[in-house]
Amino acid sequence: MRAVRLVDGDITVCDVEPSVPDYVQDPVTVRVTSCSICGSDLHLRDLGLACTFGHEFGGVLDDGTSVAVQPNAWCGTCDRCRAGETQLCRTGGSRLHGVTLDGGLADEVIVDRRSLVPLPAAIDASVGALVEPLAVGTRAVHQAAAEPGDRVLVIGGGSIGLAVVAAARSSRLEVDLAARHPHQRAAGELLGAGAHLGDEYGVVIDAAGTQRSLDDAVTRVRPGGAIVVVATYWEPVTIGTELLSTEVRVVPSAMYGHDHGPSEFEVAAALLADRPEVADALVHHRFALDDAPEAFRVAGDRAAGAIKVVLEP
Repeated sequence: MRAVRLVDGDITVCDVEPSVPDYVQDPVTVRVTSCSICGSDLHLRDLGLACTFGHEFGGVLDDGTSVAVQPNAWCGTCDRCRAGETQLCRTGGSRLHGVTLDGGLADEVIVDRRSLVPLPAAIDASVGALVEPLAVGTRAVHQAAAEPGDRVLVIGGGSIGLAVVAAARSSRLEVDLAARHPHQRAAGELLGAGAHLGDEYGVVIDAAGTQRSLDDAVTRVRPGGAIVVVATYWEPVTIGTELLSTEVRVVPSAMYGHDHGPSEFEVAAALLADRPEVADALVHHRFALDDAPEAFRVAGDRAAGAIKVVLEP
């Protein structure tokens, strides 16, 4: 089968044999119908990823069932899993499809059955890959724990920032979006975000992951408010004394779990079914799997209009 991997530092479509990961207890083969490129994939490319790319993917089972795949395969036995915090699984980092295990940028991938989330009938299999970033956004909103009357600011108009906007609006929160590019701001408005920024917010969600975005979050959050970090800081950042003097909470948001209730992956799938405009706002580019090198080039060019780039095997 075909799979997208690094060969001599270049994105390459290779011919490989599918394999069953060691963790899998009930193996299921998913024929991939959509897999999107995340900003972290661009960093993993530069870091020399050693497996097949793709942690945002969905597909079809042999019986025709359309599914999204939750890529973080929790163990279920460690103290964090037993506490319901599967996103903090002690061994989860070694069980992450598209990062430490072969991912979904391939014709097919073998996963454990418990990683499958059936797609509602309203979701076309061609956008099943969007469930993963929407689950990230759902987790960030849960972590925010916004108080009544709080307005939320999302910093960063990439796919994760827009996923947070969609999740916040689905939770009936008022949200503004700070984004660099006009096409990102237009997508935010389509999802219900305000474009005119206020001076102070109860919750600021950093979906950009830079020193500049963190500084902006510190400036705009109210005393006693919260900064939720859903982005990955690929380079070290510094925090000054202002957080200490205003007792602002800094709250990390790690992937997705259950939040002591429904699976955030299932919540995200329902959100995508209820709001078809989410797919229209996020997906602006589609490529065949054989065009993966060009797809990665486009995904890295935010100024050219890329938000979410989807490949379809």
